[in-house]
Amino acid sequence: MLSTVLALALVTWATAGVTAAPERSVGVAESTGTQLTDTPGVTARATFVVDITAGGALWSDNADVPLPPASTTKIITALTARRVLAPDEWVMIEPSDLVDPAIYSNAGLQVGDRLRVRDLLAALLVASAGDAALALARVGGERVATGGETPQAAFVAAMNEEARRIGLRSSYFLTPDGRDVPGQVATARDLAIAAMHLLSDPLLADLVAAPSIEVEIDGPQARKVTLTNTNQLLTASDVIGVKTGTSPAAGQCLVAAVRRGHDIVVLVILGSQDRYRDAHVLLSWLDQHYRWLTLDGSTFPELAVLRRFRIVPALTPTVVVPADRAQEVELDVTYRPAAWGTVGTVRLRIGIVDLVAVPLVRVDQLGFVPISERA
Repeated sequence: MLSTVLALALVTWATAGVTAAPERSVGVAESTGTQLTDTPGVTARATFVVDITAGGALWSDNADVPLPPASTTKIITALTARRVLAPDEWVMIEPSDLVDPAIYSNAGLQVGDRLRVRDLLAALLVASAGDAALALARVGGERVATGGETPQAAFVAAMNEEARRIGLRSSYFLTPDGRDVPGQVATARDLAIAAMHLLSDPLLADLVAAPSIEVEIDGPQARKVTLTNTNQLLTASDVIGVKTGTSPAAGQCLVAAVRRGHDIVVLVILGSQDRYRDAHVLLSWLDQHYRWLTLDGSTFPELAVLRRFRIVPALTPTVVVPADRAQEVELDVTYRPAAWGTVGTVRLRIGIVDLVAVPLVRVDQLGFVPISERA
């Protein structure tokens, strides 16, 4: 699970200098004094890229401008449902849960169908099913309603409470399925925060990473249905989610998570004319301008030598640095012979600045296998 430290880092981005004015910047490059002379050419109205493991923004363009979110809204729907409903609860589909299949994405649910909450979440996040969103909102809303409001209104209020709780500052939700409604907006930065929280939930993280999934439907028309993920980037081995969205007002939207080393990088693309092309452009730009260096023997041969003597870093973090400064990164190993436990420290540094420092340990004297030794 992602640590509280990372959550705090994301909240810091959300609270620092939030403005509706267009802005374009790079985070890690600016902090190291590097000037990037080119920018990614994308069609999107807003983009934001952040290494959620390192807690650093890598690219930002109009990231704090509120825009229609389309079905990326369902990230917040899922997080809210997880707070108020148990995964193995059963839900019966009612007429109010159905959507027009000619207009909205759906899982083909029928009145009288019975599904577990976990299967509704699968339909919501994998197939972007509006009928699943409405069913979760109805049942969840019945659970949290305190007055005379409709269940859906109560659930939407809970969505906005959840959004504030996790640190979203400039987004406001009016529907559980993300359909175009005046006043329903989200920012690219806020959606990155929401994606981080979704990825910290093992159940939801597994769902958004699945290229397809089978859900079991009980009731008069009992059946099993295979749902295909709407995120076409999942064909790449380094992509682990998260959510698509499309509507007339929002255009093409995409929240995607990819691995770089041991880090997770989240891209948010809003108002695009071609979200997958924009995603590939952003990823190519990132790989041109940044390097992810992992503290292991495959990256640093000195650590491979130590490993032969069963001495390894207790952790194998990844650091991200501007590409033009990668050659300045130095490995510094301090060895302190000891009969037990920690036998030194390994650091990655630029000049006198430590990027990361990790204890060295003897594998055969530990009661566990450190990450660097795990298959």
